[in-house]
Amino acid sequence: MVGRSPPVVTDPFDASAGVPYQLLAQLRAKCPVSRTESGAYFLARHDDVLAATKEIGVFQASFRAAGVTVPPEEQLISEISEPRHGKIRRIINSAVAQHRIGRVEPFARRLCNELLDPLIAHGCGDLVTDYVTPIPATVIAHLLGVDPADHARFAEWSDLVVQSAYATKNRREDGVEGEGLAGVAPDFAAYLDAMIAERKASSDPPDDFVTRLINTSVDGECLTDLEMRTQLAFLLMSGNETTRHLIANMLETVCSDAALLGRLRMDPGLVPTVVEESLRHDSPIHVLLRDCLVEATIDDVRIPAGVKVGFGIASANRDASNYIDPDDFRLDRPNPKDHLAFGGGPHVCPGASLARLEGRIALEVFLDRVSRARVDEPYRREPVPVFWANGPRQLPVKLTAATAGLGRI
Repeated sequence: MVGRSPPVVTDPFDASAGVPYQLLAQLRAKCPVSRTESGAYFLARHDDVLAATKEIGVFQASFRAAGVTVPPEEQLISEISEPRHGKIRRIINSAVAQHRIGRVEPFARRLCNELLDPLIAHGCGDLVTDYVTPIPATVIAHLLGVDPADHARFAEWSDLVVQSAYATKNRREDGVEGEGLAGVAPDFAAYLDAMIAERKASSDPPDDFVTRLINTSVDGECLTDLEMRTQLAFLLMSGNETTRHLIANMLETVCSDAALLGRLRMDPGLVPTVVEESLRHDSPIHVLLRDCLVEATIDDVRIPAGVKVGFGIASANRDASNYIDPDDFRLDRPNPKDHLAFGGGPHVCPGASLARLEGRIALEVFLDRVSRARVDEPYRREPVPVFWANGPRQLPVKLTAATAGLGRI
């Protein structure tokens, strides 16, 4: 049976003024599979998005613009087809296994305390700039084995790469530099190449992520140096941007609700639940882009091969068919992890465990050190400039230091 054509709707991808939750609710109710003026399709309902994430032979992750071809070794893991995707994913998963991520926790806790020190001393500041932003890039740099003196450079390189047209065009927007990561951020590419070369040449390399990546193989196959550089850059880009917005969204919620802050200080065991509910309620990635590889039909709508399809993550996570009071921030949901903030299916985000750990520690330390906090009025949430991301660009707050922490500092 040939599916029907969907109506053309107002662009649900446009979050320049914030995620358009009202529009998304209308689409879920009346037009769960729609098409925008750009020709891209959009899935609004939870069950459709979840089912589509499992169809890895039909929908392939890609933010690349039409006509952009990327050499195989420079493809980000999210856009690599099976079976090569699975092999590279297993290599990365082996190098960043759960027990190794746990070893990052003491470093992350020290970092968060150090970042909070000047904010607490002054009693005010911008949480996004002064606390949140340095955390993910610095933790990833530590995980990779980067010299601590260069941690700040990693945060700068991450912003440069994410805010360029690297993900869409594989080059800088102005077109002055060459293609690929080496063209977008030559210093960053050279730094990663040097890390790989130094560990390969060393008789006693450090036990860090880069060394493990070099020494891990699947079915006798290891990554090439260029593949390692590409996936290391992807780890920084994806882990930094998404985790940053997870933490910022959480803190915006907590600092806007004195009762919630007090409740969490009395019962810090609720922190992991807050992390999950924030991921659901304020998805750090509001939309995932996919290429439709073969013709598909969803809700009786025909989706032709070759078009872009947006998986509405923020929409799916507020679908009333799956969540009671979906627009409310609640800590009593029966299955807090039942959300699609990290995607779904076989290609679920490989950095989910690390993001959860960083989010938990950032909030735990904040609760340890701060007794009262409020958003500094007048405050108007200004979205970040990355079109697929959802988080505040600034979060000015006034803080009161806790006289005694909760025992984790």
